[in-house]
Amino acid sequence: MIHCASCGVVPVPEDDLPVKLPDNVKLSGRGGSPLSRVSEWLNCKCPQCNGSAKRDTDTLDTFVDSSWYFLRFTDPHNRKLPYGASAATATMPVDLYIGGVEHAILHLLYSRFISKFLYKTQSYGPAAVKDDASISDNTRTAILRKCSGKDYNGEPFKQLLTQGMVHGLTYKDPGTGRFLRPDEIELGNSGGSSLSSSSASASASASATVRIKSTGETPVMAFEKMSKSKYNGVDPTETVEKYGADATRLHTLYLAPPQDVLEWNTQSIVGMQRWINRLGRLVDGACEVRPAQTIAETLTDRAQLTKEARETYRQTNVAIQRATEAMGSTFAFNTAIASLIELSKYLATVKDRTHPTYAHSVACLIKMLSPLAPSVGEELWEVCCKNRLLDSAGISTKGSVLDVSVLSQRWPDVDESALQKQKSNIVVQINGKMRFKLENVEVDTEKEILERMAKDHPLASKWLTGKQGEQKTVVRTIHVSNKLINFIVK
Repeated sequence: MIHCASCGVVPVPEDDLPVKLPDNVKLSGRGGSPLSRVSEWLNCKCPQCNGSAKRDTDTLDTFVDSSWYFLRFTDPHNRKLPYGASAATATMPVDLYIGGVEHAILHLLYSRFISKFLYKTQSYGPAAVKDDASISDNTRTAILRKCSGKDYNGEPFKQLLTQGMVHGLTYKDPGTGRFLRPDEIELGNSGGSSLSSSSASASASASATVRIKSTGETPVMAFEKMSKSKYNGVDPTETVEKYGADATRLHTLYLAPPQDVLEWNTQSIVGMQRWINRLGRLVDGACEVRPAQTIAETLTDRAQLTKEARETYRQTNVAIQRATEAMGSTFAFNTAIASLIELSKYLATVKDRTHPTYAHSVACLIKMLSPLAPSVGEELWEVCCKNRLLDSAGISTKGSVLDVSVLSQRWPDVDESALQKQKSNIVVQINGKMRFKLENVEVDTEKEILERMAKDHPLASKWLTGKQGEQKTVVRTIHVSNKLINFIVK
């Protein structure tokens, strides 16, 4: 825009666009726009009266650019327009937009405003496609058909994920409130040595042993947004070098969901190291045996599955369901990791490791681990390949290195039928005569539990209580698994 004393605010003629900024701008840091001090650029002629005028020195805020740039991604090579209407219509809205929590309110507000404005003025959307003369009829039909199932209303994002802040531990002088550097702090049992940035972040639970070197006082400790001025930043390379990249990655993802504030500390990272080591031992143990059948062959007759094999298959599918939802919908990666830890703990208790359900479960565990810990996942997968464990899991180990890589594998599917424990109806007999049934009892329920359930049943008192109200004595209990329980009473 151009500011004229006579004509007011006048737009720059279209033929003069774009207005190029000068190269000789001096950035002094003083108030006002630095463009206002470049007189040869600032002073111009009014397009209407040809009188003296000045250019507008205010440039667009970066929030304006970040409020529409995703539209440019739909048509990045267009040299004439910011984006083509048809290209944007065929692609929008954005499936998932990830941004920082500090920008969640204003950025979302601006993005929605600009996107809806452009949509309602038919800069993109089905109406714009119908009038777009730059595309063929076949392309127009294809785009409109693709849009027919969409709820087009100008909303820019299908889903918005705002990442929480990472907070680091700060130390303050209790008297002055001044933030203290790590080298001004010492641990009471550290022989007077200073804290490093990584050890400082791990001392929250040891506040009684932290001292200020110069005064011996206990500093005020709190988790706050990481900042150079607060001396609470952490160099991740230190943690990676000490604990490993995958342990650091798992630790970071496990501390908190991505939407929440993450209070950084390294105290629990050794737990992830130990879990990785347990996974290595789990895979080594699984590779010591080779099942006779594949998982597909085994599942053709599920009635023949042992109790343990059936539970292994169920536990595997529960983990797949939880991890799939966490990775694809809620992005609660801590929940995904928790489900994998739970599955690995169960697998460590399985006695029959020759069963194909065990090999299948180990393979699924490594597949789901690999996006979270790619190096460890690839190593474990390679061990399984070399020992032919994956053959029984129905996975081909033939082909190139990339074909066999765990990162080239299909994400495991959930078998919905395996999620629920199987049920059965248990016949309850008294002295060999059927008196009632226990319905929808979980398969393989233990005998002691069944006895208690049967005795607590409303119909049991009629057969287990004497005429005078005395309790009859059960002298013997006969139990046929998943079929009946028979009380011999007198």
